[in-house]
Amino acid sequence: MRTVLVSSMILVSLAAGGGDDDPVLVHEAVLDAPPQEVWKVFSTAEGWKALGVAQAEVDFRVGGKILTHYDPRGRLGDEKTIENTILAFEPERMLAFKATRAPAGFPFPRDALDRMWSVLALTDLGDGRTRISLRGHGYGSDEASRKMRAFFAQGNAWTLARLGERFPRREADARLAPIEVSVRVPASPADVFRSWTTAEGIRAFLGVEARVRLEPGGPFELEFDPSAAAGRRGSEGCTVLSWLDGRMLSFTWNAPPEFAHCRERRTVVVVEVEAEGLRGTRVRLTHHGFAEGALKEPDHAEEWRQVRDYFVKAWPGVLDALRKHAGGG
Repeated sequence: MRTVLVSSMILVSLAAGGGDDDPVLVHEAVLDAPPQEVWKVFSTAEGWKALGVAQAEVDFRVGGKILTHYDPRGRLGDEKTIENTILAFEPERMLAFKATRAPAGFPFPRDALDRMWSVLALTDLGDGRTRISLRGHGYGSDEASRKMRAFFAQGNAWTLARLGERFPRREADARLAPIEVSVRVPASPADVFRSWTTAEGIRAFLGVEARVRLEPGGPFELEFDPSAAAGRRGSEGCTVLSWLDGRMLSFTWNAPPEFAHCRERRTVVVVEVEAEGLRGTRVRLTHHGFAEGALKEPDHAEEWRQVRDYFVKAWPGVLDALRKHAGGG
């Protein structure tokens, strides 16, 4: 596999396989657009035109035809028309199609083209981005098929480059990026893991009451202000997501009460522990979800930035309390 940057917009992986032994042609990219927007490109005539064809007509159904023409002076249906037939689809996720008519002058044998089909797959990455995979199947090991495969490799890369131009890369907002902090604790990984996954452990190093039950959906509720009104005491309503004994814990988390809108939403915290040196443990904490929250609710993006600013200051103090509890100076 090799990786190239196309138009400084999308990352394309060409998993070209092993020639005769692995002829599947794979192009992949991550686009800064949700699946429904990428799907429109391949399911509508206007979308195909955005990929660079002059004319297009789409009958979007199983057995329907996708007709395209690169010459604006030509006519759909003439000898220069390209015809693809839809084999199967799942809206916003998968499209399988087959070239059933090549334009006049196509430089490869018809029987080689007849053996081919393509599968387009879209994966929602959950933050307004989509992974697109375009796989070409049915290439033979004969010389004509190898040359045709190389021909379509260039064409598919060009298609993904056009998609990158249609969905330009968004500039990352540093104030919405995940928070990553770590500390070395003079204790074993097992002891550190217990500190995070039991009410007694949390009480010992943070000095707050907690309700923790290590099971999917179990509570992960810490009371930072027990005198406050119900719902404003701490991480009420937060839950355990997953864990690996002695290695990792993930849980949902909420914002402090002063951030009224964001407090009703949930972010995700992942705590990882790993042995480091003699009786030492590296603890890594990653807090995700700020960019995703802002993307879903742009009107509250600034509040999400403020929530992240709060935790940028808070989490180092939490890890320092853990280090001091374990005997760190």
